[in-house]
Amino acid sequence: MNINIILPYKETYTDKLAGAVSLLVAEVKNKSKFRKNIKIFGSLNLKKPLTKDYINCDLSGKPFYYIFGRTSYYLEIIKKKISRKKSIIEIHNRPQAANFFLNNNNNNNKIILYFHNDPLTLRGSKYAYQRVYLLKNLDKLIFVSDWTKRQFFKDLPIKDSEKCSIIYPGSTFSKKIPKKINNIVFAGKLNESKGYNIFTNIISEVLKKNKSWSCDIVGDDPRHFDKINHSRIHYHGWLPYKKTMKIFEKSKIAVIPSTWEEPLGRTAIEAASRGCVSIISKKGGLIETNSHGLFLNYVTKEELLDKINKIIKSPSVINFYSKKTLDEFKHSIFKTIKEINIIYKKLI
Repeated sequence: MNINIILPYKETYTDKLAGAVSLLVAEVKNKSKFRKNIKIFGSLNLKKPLTKDYINCDLSGKPFYYIFGRTSYYLEIIKKKISRKKSIIEIHNRPQAANFFLNNNNNNNKIILYFHNDPLTLRGSKYAYQRVYLLKNLDKLIFVSDWTKRQFFKDLPIKDSEKCSIIYPGSTFSKKIPKKINNIVFAGKLNESKGYNIFTNIISEVLKKNKSWSCDIVGDDPRHFDKINHSRIHYHGWLPYKKTMKIFEKSKIAVIPSTWEEPLGRTAIEAASRGCVSIISKKGGLIETNSHGLFLNYVTKEELLDKINKIIKSPSVINFYSKKTLDEFKHSIFKTIKEINIIYKKLI
């Protein structure tokens, strides 16, 4: 049985610009025991997609694609690409797409919907009646965190279903503390939701007080953001995944001070996987990422500054949390793949 993974419309399935969805899908394609059965569908014509078996459903040359883009994308997949035989259709983060494929399911395909974001913010699952319909008609619903799952069941008459599973998007991890330098890393979109403004309000003061420390900032944002001009602050923009992980590997501290309700927070998992002492807000699913994170209660610049300075003053604290984080790292990519394989096997 074929497994057809449908990426969100305009998802950039490339090494440098891959987001959480693309990174997880690539790991599944490379590591699942069903990898030979997997095909990945995207709407962009990419020269170097993350993995092989990427099927381009680019519609840019077709009339009215810019008006009916998403619907045209789904029709292109159904009419020309998906096997005529019964198969699994796995849809990522687009409840509206799940509705489309449910209504055009002539082969009785098994349909999985993966929630990477708050269901209450996505078209097709904002309202209770829409979520009831999805729950009734889909074969499987997968959530990246317990918080995301609880959001789905908000205002519903039931609070769980055997159709639902939580599968955390895991990471490889270091078995021992890597060789680290006095470095702080901030990675993600450089906007207020991610706490970038709070971080930039205090990092210069931290470095002024601690001359042997430096900072790497990985990420970008399409909107305007202020850059700090400092000899020990290095802006990288978006980096390929492996280069980002190398920065986590060398850094002693990672800061994830999100101010919005994060569905999970892949950055926090990645930082933990390389033994970073992680300063994390308690927003949304972030609290599920690291059993030994140092959590921010209020996400203010005063609280963040105080926490960073206390950690820097105590090398023994850094060693303790770094070791504890790795020893009890709970989101292995191999566990993720195993859980996904079980679902595929049951549906096949």
